[in-house]
Amino acid sequence: MSTRVERSHIVGLTDEMTALGLKLAGIKRIYPIRDDETNVETSRDLLVKLIADESVAVLIITEKYADMNRAILDRAALRPWPVIVEIPGPEGKIQRETSTLKTLVKNALGIELDL
Repeated sequence: MSTRVERSHIVGLTDEMTALGLKLAGIKRIYPIRDDETNVETSRDLLVKLIADESVAVLIITEKYADMNRAILDRAALRPWPVIVEIPGPEGKIQRETSTLKTLVKNALGIELDL
């Protein structure tokens, strides 16, 4: 009998409005966060648990919460799992110098895409 854990879950750590959209898209494990300070601290703890969860293959997080937890996500990006996907929240895309998706593609395939 194998004790290997299969990474098969897609989870979302987002604001409440984006969480609703992810639910409509069929994602079952979603953790909506309200915009008060206590939930920001709770979101940090939850993010650490989700990154350590061996059943999580993909972690979808809104850019706002990703920026609040950049140090944690930068450390997690050094590991192959889970794949972390940052998406815009209701406030729109946050302008940055580089695209997270662009970096993921470059790291995974070794080529640069102009996104």
